[in-house]
Amino acid sequence: MQAVICALNLIDEIGRVKTEEGKTCGFAKKSLAEPEDFENLTLGLKVCFELNSEGKVTALKSLDALNTAADPSYSLPDEVSFEEGHLRDGFEILDVGRFRLSKTTRSRQRTYTELASLCRALGGNTLLEVKERSEQKTAMGYAFIYYTVSGFAAAAGKPDPQGRASSSELMQSLNHQEIKRIGTRHEKVQAGKFALRFAGAALLLIFAAGYLYSILGS
Repeated sequence: MQAVICALNLIDEIGRVKTEEGKTCGFAKKSLAEPEDFENLTLGLKVCFELNSEGKVTALKSLDALNTAADPSYSLPDEVSFEEGHLRDGFEILDVGRFRLSKTTRSRQRTYTELASLCRALGGNTLLEVKERSEQKTAMGYAFIYYTVSGFAAAAGKPDPQGRASSSELMQSLNHQEIKRIGTRHEKVQAGKFALRFAGAALLLIFAAGYLYSILGS
C-alpha cells in the first residue's frame, strides 16, 4: 500500500499515514523496514507499507528521498491545539513535557483558554492526551459545576524551508523545569484528594460496622 505521512511525534516515535483511498493508519518506529530511519521521516513523505494479520502497519519505507538536513526549518501553528492522542494532524511533535498540566474553573471555555495560555507560557503550542471532566460542588446551599481540563504540553511544527523556527529551537522551547514544578504540585494535590476520600470511606465503614454491631448486640 502507498500513503503519505500526515502526522509525526518524534519524541514518542509514532506517526500516522493517509492512504490514497483516504484511510488513516497509525505506525511506530518498529513498523519501519529500517527502524533507524524514523528520525529522518517528515510530513508529506510518500511511503509504502504492508498490513499484517492484525491490521497493523509493517515494513514501512520511504518512496522519496529521506530528509537529512542538519537543522530543518518549521512554521508554527497559530493556535494551541487540544489533541486526545499523541499526534497533531499536519504537524511534527518535536518535544513533549513529561508532567500533566491542568486548569479548573466554573466556565468550560475559560478552562480551555487558561490551559492554552499556560501551555504558551511554558513554550508549547499543542496539548496532547487531553482529558476533560466536570464536577459538582456545593457551597452555602448553592451548587456549582467546575470544569477541569488537562494535557501534556508539546512543541509542534510544520516542515517549511521559509519557516521561522529551527528544529533545534523547537526541541528547546519547552520550560521543562517549570512544567515539572507545576506538574508535581498537581500530582500532590490529586494524591491529597485521594487520601481524603479514602479516609472518608474508612470512617464511613467504621461507623457502619459500629452501627450494625450495636443493632446485633442489642
